[in-house]
Amino acid sequence: MAEEKVVATAPAPAPAKPTSKSPDQAKGGSNEGFKATLSIFDMVVYGLIFMVPIAPFPIYASVFNTANGLPTLSYAVGMIAMLFTALSFGVMVPIFPSSGSIFVYTSKGVNKGLGYVTGWLMLLQYIITPDLMFIMAANSLQGIPGLEHVPIIIWCLIFLAFTTCVAIRGMGATIVLDRLALIGELIVLFLFIGFAFASAAAGHNHGAISFDAIYDPSKFSFQSMFSAISLCALSYVGFGSVATLTQESKAGPKGPGKAMIWILLVLGLLYCTMCFAATCADPTGSIARKYPTDGFYVLAGAVGGEWLMLTCEIANVLALGIFTGLAAQTSVSRILYIMGQTGAMPKRLGVMNNKRHTPVTAVLVVAILSLILLIPLIFVGQDTAAEFSNFGALSSYFLLNVCVLVYCWWRQKTKKVGRHLICPLIGCIFAGIFILTLDPIPHIVGVCWIIIGIVIYLIVTKKFHHVIDMGGTP
Repeated sequence: MAEEKVVATAPAPAPAKPTSKSPDQAKGGSNEGFKATLSIFDMVVYGLIFMVPIAPFPIYASVFNTANGLPTLSYAVGMIAMLFTALSFGVMVPIFPSSGSIFVYTSKGVNKGLGYVTGWLMLLQYIITPDLMFIMAANSLQGIPGLEHVPIIIWCLIFLAFTTCVAIRGMGATIVLDRLALIGELIVLFLFIGFAFASAAAGHNHGAISFDAIYDPSKFSFQSMFSAISLCALSYVGFGSVATLTQESKAGPKGPGKAMIWILLVLGLLYCTMCFAATCADPTGSIARKYPTDGFYVLAGAVGGEWLMLTCEIANVLALGIFTGLAAQTSVSRILYIMGQTGAMPKRLGVMNNKRHTPVTAVLVVAILSLILLIPLIFVGQDTAAEFSNFGALSSYFLLNVCVLVYCWWRQKTKKVGRHLICPLIGCIFAGIFILTLDPIPHIVGVCWIIIGIVIYLIVTKKFHHVIDMGGTP
């Protein structure tokens, strides 16, 4: 070992004694970061709850009618389409492990400007999603006898208050609640599947267990199938929320990517099984055509009785209003925390509560924003609000695939043709197609949102010379 030279230097000055705690420290805040407590199983549970195992319930009839009676095939192809984006997540998470998700990948992998726009698009999705879940749950409650006269906003405020309290308590409370919720949703789902198959086997309502419910050449057309895939693919939007838990993963930076693949595979199996059972129970589509909005619940009543119809409705309310709403609040608070840490948002958002290992300030800001947006979103309706959210999600997924192409294939010049070139290209194509299938109003709102984000970025960085520091991103 080479001999080290001893250099005489003046003694270093004694460190100054701290005079007082910062306001953040005094309130129990810090920038120590998240606590790694989540296993791959925990993240899979979280993602399943965010995306809702019973998501096809309210849109089954629409998908059935659009797909000419082949909803199972539509959900299967929709899952495959989204798997390409999940693979792109699996590439980028280990390279830039951060709860900032696609915001960090594009900021570091391409440039800060595109990264800011990506984070801005993610906020469009995640800020709207909690209110969207509350509104959808409240609308379902109005269909239950005895509750139809309770104003939607009252239910939304109750859901918001509950999910905010749980989110502040930290991921420990969230995961416990998620596991209980997942068990309940699966029980209801399997109850319906069992009754639907029994009804089909008995031949009720012309039912029959047949693989024609998956693919029937006489019903198949590319145009109807493509429209149905675009519709049911939106049931898969949200798996990227797991990437916001990267810093809480005790399975390492590869954990979230693995969890996303499992989430899509499990959901695809559940969605397809449910649609197959429902189609076997009503192969002619008489119920779906007669009740295009609540056809699934009518079908549940036909195969299992009024109690099963009511059980499915209540399960949908709890899944959306409490569990998915909670997961959405948790995800957006993590994104705001990372954007606060980097300076892309006010620094106060990047403060962590030492006791709960939760960005409490970010959680409270999300709750306030949800409260402000609640009335406007109720006014525009849940369908339009859903497309606003989906524009943000699909656009950020498109940029994620672009990031893999630019950073891995072009800049790093890797030789992984399949993983770094073909898969992200296919992911870009699918995401782009799904964006184009949205209605014009979400396109207009989405473009305006992007322009506002670009203007804010230019003002902050050019006029005020504020530097967004991605170097210290956790």
